[in-house]
Amino acid sequence: MLIREQGRLIKVLRVEPPTPPRTRGRRREHVLGTFRADGPIPAQLLDALSRDERKALARWLEVYREGQRRTDARTTLAAAPAQLESLVSALEVAADTLSAAEADHLWAQLQAIARTLRRAGHPRPRAARRPPAPIPGQQDFFGDLDELEQLAEQ
Repeated sequence: MLIREQGRLIKVLRVEPPTPPRTRGRRREHVLGTFRADGPIPAQLLDALSRDERKALARWLEVYREGQRRTDARTTLAAAPAQLESLVSALEVAADTLSAAEADHLWAQLQAIARTLRRAGHPRPRAARRPPAPIPGQQDFFGDLDELEQLAEQ
């Protein structure tokens, strides 16, 4: 049995070896049925298949549909950074207008994103180190350099 994908159409073929007197020859391919990838398998096609062929077709469809889901997920993930940036900017402007239930829902979704990234093997990045606090009585000459230059210009 051969399974061919042509766009969204799936074609199932049965291959017959060449007739016995010829040792070399073309094999014959008979189309058993076609169906749309997003639809169910027609009953006529299932009846024409043997038990092993049905199992092979079911496994092939499972892998095909998983590949389609991954492709769809990749396109969604490609747009995710822009969507998250627009969400962050909207929250910066109007976070105080959210109700408590909406805020809780956002927190739950953020935790789900963090949990999913952790499970996928992407640990949370370390926070950027803060500069050490100056010891009382110490003066930062290089930090004050801009202020000194401005005073000198006046």
